[in-house]
Amino acid sequence: RLPPRQLNLIYAAEGVEDLAYMKILEHARDVIPNHFRFYVKLNQPPLGWTEGVGFVERQDVVKHLIYPPQQGDLVVMCGPPVFEAAMQKTLARLGFGKEQYYSFAGSDR
Repeated sequence: RLPPRQLNLIYAAEGVEDLAYMKILEHARDVIPNHFRFYVKLNQPPLGWTEGVGFVERQDVVKHLIYPPQQGDLVVMCGPPVFEAAMQKTLARLGFGKEQYYSFAGSDR
């Protein structure tokens, strides 16, 4: 039997109006809290916003994704090519091997 897996998501967007599927994400978090969590970062947050502000940075990966990386860990990213390129550099600096992350923008598939 496989050990339980954890899925961690950093969901970055410009503003609240750009966030899709929030009710589904919240439901999944509430139903399987030991296996799913997510953190939201906005570049243009509304007044009173209590989660992340700005771009996804090194400390976000360390605190909200996987760190330190271990064999079998995988980071999948989806976003504008400039975001994915920056994330790949960040992950490499944190010790992730190229086999430990997948970029949709950089994919040949």
